[in-house]
Amino acid sequence: MGWMAWGLGTVFFLLWRLAGLLAWPFLLLHPGARRHMLGLHVPVPGWTWLHGASAGEHTAARALSTVVPQCWRTSSSWRTPVLGAFPAPLDLPFVAARWLDRARPSRLVLVEAELWPGWLVACRNRGIPVVVVNARIGRGTGRWRRIRPLWRWLTAGVQFIDQADTGDLKLSASVRSASIDLGRDAIVGASTRPGDETRLLSAWRTLPDPRPLLILAPRHAARFAAVAQLLDDAGVTWIRRTESSDSDVDVMLLDTTGELASLYDQVRAAFVGGTFDTAIGGHSPAEAFAAGVPVVHGPATGANPVAWTQGIAIRASTDADLPKALQAALSVGVRPAPVDESAARCAALLPAGRLPPTTWARPWLAPVALLWTIASRIHRRLTPRGSPHGLPVVMVGGLVAGGAGRTPAVAWLATHIPGAWVVGRGYRRRRSGPRVRTGTPGVVPSHDLGDELEMLRRRGIPVVSSPHRSAAIQVARESGATLVLVDGGLGNPSIFRDLDLLCIDSDWPDGRGPIPIGNRRLPWSTVLHVDAAWVTGGAIQGLPPDLPTVSSHLRPVGWLHQGKRHPLDAVEGTIDVRVGIARPERLVCALLALGLEIRSLQTVRDHGSLQDLPPGAVVTEKDAARLPPDADVWALVVEPDPQGTEELLARIKGSHS
Repeated sequence: MGWMAWGLGTVFFLLWRLAGLLAWPFLLLHPGARRHMLGLHVPVPGWTWLHGASAGEHTAARALSTVVPQCWRTSSSWRTPVLGAFPAPLDLPFVAARWLDRARPSRLVLVEAELWPGWLVACRNRGIPVVVVNARIGRGTGRWRRIRPLWRWLTAGVQFIDQADTGDLKLSASVRSASIDLGRDAIVGASTRPGDETRLLSAWRTLPDPRPLLILAPRHAARFAAVAQLLDDAGVTWIRRTESSDSDVDVMLLDTTGELASLYDQVRAAFVGGTFDTAIGGHSPAEAFAAGVPVVHGPATGANPVAWTQGIAIRASTDADLPKALQAALSVGVRPAPVDESAARCAALLPAGRLPPTTWARPWLAPVALLWTIASRIHRRLTPRGSPHGLPVVMVGGLVAGGAGRTPAVAWLATHIPGAWVVGRGYRRRRSGPRVRTGTPGVVPSHDLGDELEMLRRRGIPVVSSPHRSAAIQVARESGATLVLVDGGLGNPSIFRDLDLLCIDSDWPDGRGPIPIGNRRLPWSTVLHVDAAWVTGGAIQGLPPDLPTVSSHLRPVGWLHQGKRHPLDAVEGTIDVRVGIARPERLVCALLALGLEIRSLQTVRDHGSLQDLPPGAVVTEKDAARLPPDADVWALVVEPDPQGTEELLARIKGSHS
């Protein structure tokens, strides 16, 4: 990249950022834009960020996600949310870069021509590889290319994988099952643009009786009303897809989104819109070709040249040729489509991913963080040391506030150490009731224990809940415990312990900085003073070489529904998700890895209350513990698969003896 391209790009980017700052207040007023600015969901760090603009691009994105593991799909459509895709961050200051620092994707894969300057620069600054797949020269790309130095600056380091090298990814997409049975021959007008419906209706009227059902699927939902008025004026009998399934009408207006692809296996021919408009260059026929359906088109197919070579395409050069082309398509009929390998070829060409390092969440709060750190150290030094409790106590804690994997580690240890009880604060439990509360397996508690302890009790582990942990330990001893596992409180010197176990999440080992910059409560030097470490995720740097360390991953093992266990395949298809834990992305990505498609996702703060749960909603096991045992929810059960526990268990048993 030469100096001219660098200089022009720098000036352009400053102006782009300024325009974004000015647009902020106006975009906040738009509900579609707000979805892409506030409360954005993120994946587990290291996943591939796979982005397409709207439903069309996501046909290709779905195909690629079946051969590329751990994909987080996003969409930038303001008008219509894409099923299975999450809102992408708008390319605005304080939105895209902040999202990237939380999401930390290993690479960004853009479908076709979604080139946003802020995204590309932010990924370049973080060393995140960027690749454009199914690449073709569209109207957006063409505008950037007109200024060659700016194009070189914008795409510096970006890899392009052309359709000509792989084939159209949409041909590899699986066909969804249709939710309706048409019950008769049909022709579909797919992704129609203004003017397409009129010419298609005119050609359809020339077909001999009995004419097939004509299905009109406008490209944009905003045109549903206009097409409905056109059908009224044309004097045909018609229905909306959302209103009826009457098969005796002439025309069906497909006023739903994401359903078109599932209907192709019930039609005999298709017309693809935008092919009579050279400015558009026609939409892709790949979904129809994937179902073996012959496709009629106009003279403009330049936007997807490769795709049009992958099936039976019948050209109508003018409106007058359209009736004959439709009859030819109907006479050809549906042919079996060969298995397409476009997605696999594309996946083989993708660059290797690279996990970006963690960053401080709010670095401008460094002065406050320094004061907080000093105050907390003084507090710990002045706190009196606790005395022995008469039985072994293992303190299980983390450096950060929430999301360190403490409770799964405690649950595993409690099931592998006979006579172990678990003690915890019972964070955010209801205040009414005694200060110290005992939870016995198989006995419904008379008072709220707190969600984490209630979850453990339902698993068959005896627990004691109290903000005063020392008092809870004594109650556990008096109740027959031979060892106590304390969930939390590692930095509290007033609790005497025989062994300290430090839990660390490898994705966020430092909590993105000390409180209030991030959520790290204890300094990293704590690793020098504990007896063992339990690391969830991958390996991390900075642990003492002689520190006994357990390596663990959290794995889904089944479902809980109304108090009964079910296998993982008990939940399939499309789901509604509600979650209130410190790291909701863990649940979301686990569900995606199971092949489930998320229809709606709502999150609340850790330990927060889940409201307006739809029937059969998917939640975490911890969230389910705040609900009645017979609630109609499906709770995903995850358990650790620890490696290297022998030395840890030996040390615990040594303190036990």
